[in-house]
Amino acid sequence: MSSQLLERKGPRDGISFTREQAESLIRTHLHETITSFECVDIGYNNLLFFIKTTENRQEYALKIGGRYWIRIKTEAEVRALQLLHEYTTIPVPKVLAYSSDRNNEFGVEWILMTRLPGQNLGDVCSRQTLTTNTKKILIRDLADYVAQMHFKVPRYNQIGAFTLDGRIGTDLNKLGPWSTYEQFIRTRAQSERSVLNTNPVFAPIKDAMLDAIERFERLPFPSFDHLPFVFSHGDLDFHNILVCMDDPDSPRITGIVDWEWAGSFPCSEEYFTSYNTINDDNDKDIQEFFFDELDKRNVLTPRTIQHFSLLKKFDRFVTNLASWYLTDLTNPDDPAVNKSLQECRSTVQSTLEELQNELL
Repeated sequence: MSSQLLERKGPRDGISFTREQAESLIRTHLHETITSFECVDIGYNNLLFFIKTTENRQEYALKIGGRYWIRIKTEAEVRALQLLHEYTTIPVPKVLAYSSDRNNEFGVEWILMTRLPGQNLGDVCSRQTLTTNTKKILIRDLADYVAQMHFKVPRYNQIGAFTLDGRIGTDLNKLGPWSTYEQFIRTRAQSERSVLNTNPVFAPIKDAMLDAIERFERLPFPSFDHLPFVFSHGDLDFHNILVCMDDPDSPRITGIVDWEWAGSFPCSEEYFTSYNTINDDNDKDIQEFFFDELDKRNVLTPRTIQHFSLLKKFDRFVTNLASWYLTDLTNPDDPAVNKSLQECRSTVQSTLEELQNELL
């Protein structure tokens, strides 16, 4: 069941920001006057506005945080962009001002940053079919930037989101930080208990899922000392990549945006949270080409990460226990909800059997 088929009261529900508020913010922090204030209807977690002013040719992006993930998400993005500007040449927005405290005059978290040039690659792909050569040129650029994230930004010995003081903190669900992969995956599984016990939508599958968690906790884990923790974007897909397509034979990436999920995470996690468009490409050689380019830059891929198939099963097990897209539903009584619940239960049970056969 695709999460897109079930309507949710998402993170933007009840969140608003007016031009008058933006004018006040811009006057206070930039001492400029707005001439254009455009709401951009993209993204799921935040409101986004593009702003032009009288005094500056530079355009701005104003990101208004949704109602989830208080403080952590805003500060993780601000710190990630600071690190990227300091250590890499990846084209990312520059933070001009922000507030991660909702007890401000606007009542919302916000980040004011420069707007990068280019078209959204996801939109480009929806309007036209890119040639294999065009895809490969962009993928080479992307591989370069992934390598910079992994090797240019200093690594941390913990897993979690970035904090403004330079440490690694909890993830956006307020779990962690963790020192080992085993802690990371076991804590995430254990944390789903409270969701299953308190959210009535999961009642039909609660007992089965709680039993699966208990059985999962008894599984022995191999050593994952070989698994490095790297700077990860957390949602690096075409919808977060900007491109210049002026010359179809020589496209280039002009920006990578939406760093709110960024942090220090096991390198395997990138392949579960990012690159979906590449993985789903009808031309299967494209995925292999991407891995080839990453291999050339010494970035670990599913080909070279030890125990990758096992790590993939761990992720599949945990993410289906109390799937996020089944929370805050507009119509929890929709028959599609029960169908999705049963699919999640089936996935968890079959994955647990695979793990037991492999580990016991």
